[in-house]
Amino acid sequence: MVLIDPVRRYSKGPHGYLDWCHMMTDDLSPEGLAELHSLAQAIGLRREWFQWHPRLSHYDLTPARRRLAVVHGAVEVSARDLVRRCRRA
Repeated sequence: MVLIDPVRRYSKGPHGYLDWCHMMTDDLSPEGLAELHSLAQAIGLRREWFQWHPRLSHYDLTPARRRLAVVHGAVEVSARDLVRRCRRA
């Protein structure tokens, strides 16, 4: 399942953006990661923007890309729930 947290304002963000959120999967199997990458491609993200971390791998999304992700099936969760669910994966 592809999950996204709410948009937050940061003092420094990717590519100069200050308002952004995270898109992750709670399924780190090859199939789960394929679903994440497929959704990312569908909303216009480049694969090289994927940030690999052992348990919190993710894409950063601007508010506009977040809206597209929801339209394409991403599930909205709180930031706390996103981290909790993805750390367990």
